[in-house]
This record gives sequence, structure tokens and C-alpha cells, in this order.
Amino acid sequence: MTLRVSRYGAGVCIASLGLIALVAPAVAEPSQRDASITQDAEASGLRLTTSQFFADSTIKLSYNLTTRAPEITEPTVVTTVPSPITPIEQVDSDSSSGTDASETTTSSDSEEPVPIVIAVPGVKEPALLLRVAIHRPLNGQPLTDVVDGDPGDVIDVISGPLNQFGTRDAATEEITVNIDVPLQQRLSYRAHLDDVLEYVDTGITPVSVSVIRGTAVIAHDVTLIDVGWQQANPSPLSVAMTTHIASRSQLTIPGGHSLAAGDGSRAAQEFELLVDLLERSQIPLSVALSPELAESLANETLPTGVTTRDIDRLISTNGGEVLSLPYRSVDPFAAGAAGLEERFISELDAGDVAMRAAFPSLTPVRSVWLADDAITSSAITTEGVDLLKSEGVERLIMTDDSYVGGAPHDRIDDTQPGLFAVEATSLPVIITGAIGEISPRLDVALEDQTVLFVARIMQLRREQPELARSVVFSAPDLAIPDVETVQAIERLLSSDPTVEFMRVSELPDQIAANRAIVTPSVPQVDLAQRQLTADALQVLIDDTGSMLNETHESVAQWNELINDLFDQRGNGQYVVDTIDVVTNETSAVRQWVSVPMSGTVNLTGRDTPLPLVVENTGPEPLQVLIRLNAPRLVVPDEPLAVTLPPGVSSVQVPVEARSNGSFDVEVEVLSPAGTPVVSGVTIVAKAMTLSGFGRLVGFGLILVLVSWWVSHIRRQRQRKVAATPVETQMPASEGS
Repeated sequence: MTLRVSRYGAGVCIASLGLIALVAPAVAEPSQRDASITQDAEASGLRLTTSQFFADSTIKLSYNLTTRAPEITEPTVVTTVPSPITPIEQVDSDSSSGTDASETTTSSDSEEPVPIVIAVPGVKEPALLLRVAIHRPLNGQPLTDVVDGDPGDVIDVISGPLNQFGTRDAATEEITVNIDVPLQQRLSYRAHLDDVLEYVDTGITPVSVSVIRGTAVIAHDVTLIDVGWQQANPSPLSVAMTTHIASRSQLTIPGGHSLAAGDGSRAAQEFELLVDLLERSQIPLSVALSPELAESLANETLPTGVTTRDIDRLISTNGGEVLSLPYRSVDPFAAGAAGLEERFISELDAGDVAMRAAFPSLTPVRSVWLADDAITSSAITTEGVDLLKSEGVERLIMTDDSYVGGAPHDRIDDTQPGLFAVEATSLPVIITGAIGEISPRLDVALEDQTVLFVARIMQLRREQPELARSVVFSAPDLAIPDVETVQAIERLLSSDPTVEFMRVSELPDQIAANRAIVTPSVPQVDLAQRQLTADALQVLIDDTGSMLNETHESVAQWNELINDLFDQRGNGQYVVDTIDVVTNETSAVRQWVSVPMSGTVNLTGRDTPLPLVVENTGPEPLQVLIRLNAPRLVVPDEPLAVTLPPGVSSVQVPVEARSNGSFDVEVEVLSPAGTPVVSGVTIVAKAMTLSGFGRLVGFGLILVLVSWWVSHIRRQRQRKVAATPVETQMPASEGS
């Protein structure tokens, strides 16, 4: 509002001038106890709630006032009759020196000094006075020093009763102070308009606001405004915002891909914060989200009411985007250095497939890559940059700490890009965090933080107004930015018509202005060594898998463990544990097969198969090869392929004996891939009826038996003839 009571003019009485003279220095150096509400919760103070940062014709500020004095009413007239002033008599120095010291001491101890009240009848004394002062524009001073209480020289001041600015809420008793002060430029530093704050030079300008009672400052605040920015005819500022939901399963146990309970709860909270941000902010948001986590959200395995449909709709409505990430956290910079480009590309393709399934209206964007340790890696290699460029990456995004290798990062301007340039390989780098990092503080009012945030950006812009700039807002560790802070920043920057909000992938190309990265990093994970481990385990998996089948569940699980070896989440101990799991489980399958010892095996014919007992103690059929080795046997040229059902099986192996007798036969059971499963087993074979000799012996035995039976029959007949009496025989003569 416009002040009704402004400056005290020259016609005001001497007492009023004396009051202002006392007030001015008190305002310039407020006491530490009453300077800010954030320093003492019980003290009086002004807390900035809204600010119009860009000012041309008015200064508009709103405060919450905390004060011990409830009165914000109209000024009252002092009716006290002034006490008479008793002049102090001059004492002669000689008489003074002759005075008894003890008498003087006694007099001062016994009589209290009487305060003298001086008041001019008819002078209005406000219950509370509001004072607004504009200071000289900043010229390189640290912004934090200014807002902490050193605003510099005062250029112009207007004052008025607090009740013209403040209102008290009847229900809450809270006092709201709204300042709407006219502002205009003049040619000299001499003020001449009573109701207008006047300035000479444009720039980022401190404004101090004080609430005064009598000569005491009971509340004080310093804020910043940008005066006359449009007079500079500035180039545009492009503003984008990015975030990353970092939750992934922790690869501590081989095959353990489920989120821990704490990680799942944290991810659920991050999704809820993301939804809140997307609903309340109009700044397009570029989201990096692990495909694994997107699947968990789509499968409703997270403890949240947020759905992929919500995220899909809100990002689209917000004009945002999702960034491509590999399904597993395979570091492109390590993969490129190890010559594993295809492995990274396959994971990146798998990640895009998962993201499109979860968010059907969004197409993952590959033109921007977040180079951060929480996502893949900040250790940039030349080979990795070439790999990313081959997949469409045009720019990297890095935090200021990662870009410079840690604090401090002097002379880093994150409104301008950096550059990775090693030999013939180069790629622009968007830097975030120096001024673009949104980091709320509980001890500082939100609006104060926002003003300081925007002032830092404008301080850089004012150094070279003709230079186009870009800022990517983020939070520490690329977490979800605080929505209240984002809204406040968005509101302040929206007052500048040269500011344009856009997606990260749409930021205009700029010439690199920061010092370049000219030395490649060493990959954080040695994927070449892991490839050697994976190759050795893959041979074992393929060999054992041939005994089952290629689509068997165990084979698929083992291959997943192999792929997990390239995920940077797994440390050295995880690799060792994976080796143990694969070797133990494949060995267990192979140990299902055994050849029990069964004594001597009799071969009763030249072409009699050799009966072999083989046992499968496992729950599933196994494919194996059986091979015999015996110099006195003719065995098949190729091993015999056999399917072993669970239990004991009798396998007939076709053989041909070369000679008679007993001899050893070595038995081997192989996988279909040809590696031994069972070896070192020897059985005894005995050949009994073999070749012509055997048939001759058999035929002789038959002749013996026939001769024995013929002889036996003749002897029986002879016994019968001998037993017949002679007299019973008929004479030959009688019969003639």
C-alpha cells in the first residue's frame, strides 16, 4: 500500500528530528537478539513470506511479524506534561577540590538519580513504526554477507506507522505485513520524493525492513531485489530440472533382486514426492529411473498407492521426460574400456523395453546421460564416451563436485557447459549444483532461501547480460527437489520474460566456458577381469545345462548370475559368492549321476550286450553319454546317448568280446557337451561261450548225452531178457 505517513520533513519539530536521528543508527546495526526470528524463536522478528524479486516501479514484500508488543493501532498523542528540567550548576574547580570525598560518596549512595522525561505536547508517537530502506546495488559482495546483516550504504528511506502495513488475524493472532512501496530511478543520490523509494544504479539491491518502537529496533530483515533488469536487454535464460530415483535392489546375495523392506519404503516415499512435485510444478522434469524399479512399481510390489499410470500421465502433462538407463547398472565407461560394448548396449535396450512397458506414453531419451556414481559412474573414459555417442548421447550431466573432482570448485559457472575433451573424443557436459542445487535449510525461511538462490543466478547474468545461459535445477545427490522451494523459485523467475522452462534434452547448445576435463578416469569396476570370470563360469553352465535342457529354470538362473557380475552394484565379495553358487549348484547336478559297483558281468555270447547299472539320484531326467574302454572288447565308436530317469537304470551297451576269460572294463559317463561326469569306475566282465571252440564243446556234450541214453536203453533191455525163466520157453520141436 502507499504510505500515508512517510518521511519526517524539515518542518517537524526538533524532538521528532532527534527521534529519527536515534532510529537511523539503531536500524543500521540491529542487536543480535532482535535481528532475526531465525536466531531466537522467542525474540521479535520479521519472516519473509513472499517477494517480488524483479522490481521496476514498486517494491512488494510480505512478512510474518512476531513481536512481544501487540499494539499495531493508530498513533497516540502523548499527553504527559513534561517534567521541569533542573539545570546542572557549574561547580568551581577550586571549591570542588576542597569538597570532602566522603561526603560526596555518601550523597551518591543515598540518593537515586531521577530520570528526566522530555516530551513535547502534541507530538504523535507511533506505537510501532515500519521503516523501509533501499541500499546501493551490490558490487561483488558475497550475497550471504549481505543478507546476514551487512546491506551497505542506505540510499533512500521511507517510514510509516505499522498499522498502515500490518493486519492481525483475529483467529490466529498472527500479524501479516504487506509492503507495497513505489520505486523510481533518479539521476543523483539526493532524495527528493517523500513517498517514493528512489535509486540511481540498477543491479541486485539490498532492501532492509525494520519495525521500530521508540528508538529500539524490535524486528529487522534484509532481502534482495533486482532493480532495472529489463533495462539491460538481457539474453535468455533456459531453465530445466532433473532428478533421479536411486532405489535399486542391493546385490549382496547372488540372485537376490528383491528390494529390501527399507529400500522399498524409501522408494515408495520418493515416488510420492515425485507425484507431488509433478502436480505442483510447471517446470518440465527429466527423470532418471531404474527400469528394475519401474517394473516393481508396475507390479505393485512397492508399499505405495502411486501407480505407473500416475507417473506416466503426470510426466507427460508436465512436459517432462524419462532418461534411458541400462536394465542392470552396467557402467558404460567401464564397459567401453573393457571392450564390452555389446553387453552395455543389450542392457540399455532391455532397460528401454522395460520403461516403455511401464510408461507407455513416454519414450526413453538417450540424448542426455547422467554421469553420476548413484546412477552408473562419474569416472569418464574415452572409450565410454565413444560408446555413449554411438547410442545417441549428445551431452553428459554431472554435478559440480563430480566435474571438478571434489570441492572446492572455484570459477565453475554452472550456467555454462563444461567439456570432456581427450584427443579426438569430446562431449559437452552440463554442470549442476554450484548455483542450481536446491538444498532447503530448516533454520532459514523458505522465501529467503529462494531469493538467495535466484540472486546467485542473476549475479552471474548481470556480469554478461548479452550471454545466453542455462541452469539445471537439482537436489543434493540428484534426489527429489523440495516442492515448496521449486514453486517459490518458479514464481520468482516467472516474472522475468527472458526465462524459459524446458526439458534437459531441449537445452540450447552453448560453447563450453568452464575448464575442460582433459584426462580420462580409471573405471571404478574392472569389467575385463569380470569377463574372464564370467567366461569360466559360462563353460560350466553350458556343460551342465546340456544335461538338463537349454530352457531349464536352473540354467536360466545361472545365466542371470553371470549377467549380474557386470553390474557395478556387486563388489568383489559378491563376485566370489557368485562363483561359489554357480560351481556348487552345477556340481550338485552332476553328482546326481553314479555307476554303482555290481561285481562281475557275464557275457554269454559273442554279441551279448554289456549290462550296466547307472543311477540318477536327482528329481529330474538327465541327458548323458556312456563310453566304455576295454582292450578285449569291441565297443561303439561313439559314446552311447542315454536319458536317465530318476532312480536306477539298466543300460545295455552293445559290445563284442575278443577272447574268453575275465577282464576289466573302464566306464565313463559324460555330459552331452563331452566333459566327464563319472570317471574312474571299473567293472569285471567274464566271457564264457565264445567263438568255434565253444560250439564244439557244446556239440560233444550233446553226443555224450545221446550215447549215454542209447547205452542206458540197451542195458535196460538186456536186464529184461535175463530175468525171463528157461522152462517157460516153448521148445522149437513143438512148434514145428
